[in-house]
Amino acid sequence: MKRHLTERELIEYQFKLASDVRMKQTAEHLDRCAQCRENLERLAKKFAALDLLREGAKVSEDLISQVMEQAGHPIRTGIVPFRKRAWISAAAVLLVGLLLLANHLGQERTKQREVTKELLPVVEEMKLEEKGDYYVSGTEKEAAAVAEGQTEDRIIADKAVIAMPERAIPEQPPFAPASAIELVTLPRRDKVQLTIYNSADLTLVRERRNLTLKKGWNWLQFMWANTLIDPTSLSLEPLAQAGKIDIQQLVFPARLRELGRWLIRSELSGQVPFEITYFTSGLSWRAFYMGTLSQDEKTMRLQGYVRVSNNSGEDYEQAQTRLIVGQVHLLDEIAELARRRYPYGRPGELIPLTEQPLSEQVVDYQRDLDQIRGRLNELIAKPKEITKEGLSEYFLYTIEGTETIPNEWGKRLLSFEAEDITVESLYKYDQQRWGDQTTRFVKCNNDQDHNLGQTPIPNGDVKIYSRADSAGLLSYVGGTSIKYIPVNEEIELNLGPARLVKVEPTLMDFKTDNYVFNRRNNITGWDEIRTWKIEITNTRTLPIEVEISRGFDTAYWTMQFYDKEVSYEKYDATHARFKVNLQPRSKYSFEYTVTTYHGTREETLSK
Repeated sequence: MKRHLTERELIEYQFKLASDVRMKQTAEHLDRCAQCRENLERLAKKFAALDLLREGAKVSEDLISQVMEQAGHPIRTGIVPFRKRAWISAAAVLLVGLLLLANHLGQERTKQREVTKELLPVVEEMKLEEKGDYYVSGTEKEAAAVAEGQTEDRIIADKAVIAMPERAIPEQPPFAPASAIELVTLPRRDKVQLTIYNSADLTLVRERRNLTLKKGWNWLQFMWANTLIDPTSLSLEPLAQAGKIDIQQLVFPARLRELGRWLIRSELSGQVPFEITYFTSGLSWRAFYMGTLSQDEKTMRLQGYVRVSNNSGEDYEQAQTRLIVGQVHLLDEIAELARRRYPYGRPGELIPLTEQPLSEQVVDYQRDLDQIRGRLNELIAKPKEITKEGLSEYFLYTIEGTETIPNEWGKRLLSFEAEDITVESLYKYDQQRWGDQTTRFVKCNNDQDHNLGQTPIPNGDVKIYSRADSAGLLSYVGGTSIKYIPVNEEIELNLGPARLVKVEPTLMDFKTDNYVFNRRNNITGWDEIRTWKIEITNTRTLPIEVEISRGFDTAYWTMQFYDKEVSYEKYDATHARFKVNLQPRSKYSFEYTVTTYHGTREETLSK
């Protein structure tokens, strides 16, 4: 059974009265047991005066040993002669003190004999072995004790200590730690994981720390000063020995702001791994992308990055970073909860009534937090690889490896990389949307046929470059912002105005016809007939595809178009769309005639 050193053993060690073997065993025990070291320090202070007298009088160790050997025998009064009168007073005091100490130890030995005579049969049945701080009786130990020169009384005393029952943990928990010394020290993080829920300024933090507990009641203090941690979301769970550790409560002491204390009941002593989870604000991320077109602009290399910014007030070292794509609903903002002076409102302060009862607000808020924590905890990321997982209406990105993200810093992390994505370069002309300029686009699909399609693509900014020559030099083509792109959806990147491709529409003819009059001879309906010429110029060294949209401001129209080199479709109720392919450094033109119907003439078209 594990035990602490008795007062007698500490006194013998302090005054070097034990055997060399026993002195060594006691020293090894003191190295491991903080409680016994404290007891030894208290004894040392108690006998400090005697130590000083012994040094002044220079009493030999032999004299001390002789006095200790008389412990338990009747004390004889007598005078010890000294040759020098200068030492009489000091030596007398020392002698009296030593004799009193010996008498005390003798009485203790007598008591031990009486107790151990009753307990010895029980101890003999235990037949335990001695290992480290665990002491047992039995024939093997008695043989070893005799070899060390210990007396029978000493062996019996050891057996009595073994049979003593271990101190039970008090059922009543302590109200509060008496001092900061009794608090469990919060060590550095062993591991940390950040799950950043960008749409709601919400981050779930999971920290693993190894806490050193003592058997019994422990207080663990957690502080969040100068951070944006939500104290109402704090949670503590043991990762091992869960059956022997009970997290009793989390309290927020009065007059001590921005700190909480967990009360932990432990049936064991030593290090135990724990996980601390909480929500915090101030961590955010945004996605951006870099695309590089091949020289023929038929393929593209696409790299995805995320920039994580930390303004939470806390440094996160070697953190595994996970990103959530999707919307989340919370009743309260985490940043507001974190800035409260008190986690649940000021003590004694009345909370104003709202349309929804406070109890329902707390339940709804806690339900939201529990739902998010539960869903996020279901996803356990694998280290050293990029994982992307679907989670209900959310999507989770796990960034490879770990990164240190200090407070007020930002860090760019690689999200994904795709090679040889099949793309199409497309030029669009739509006067109603972009005026007289032609706009350049690069498009592909987020699917496996285009070497993509494994995950959705989050909102972000895209910059496109082109290889200017065979040496790999790059030239900037253009950039744009994209919205969330699901799997199997088309990606269309707007690169801005195209200087080398022009589209020039010219009105060649306009007339009205088919007038309709009412009884008063007023015009109630008519047709408008326009003939347009579209001229396209390609000054690039690559072939291009041009898409031309024409709007008519009415849903009642018909088209006359006969050019077989140009494809035509009625795009929607008010627009027509033409597509034409041009060779490098070439021109092409085509004409069409559109008739629009107005007034009562609309009825003619509807028939």
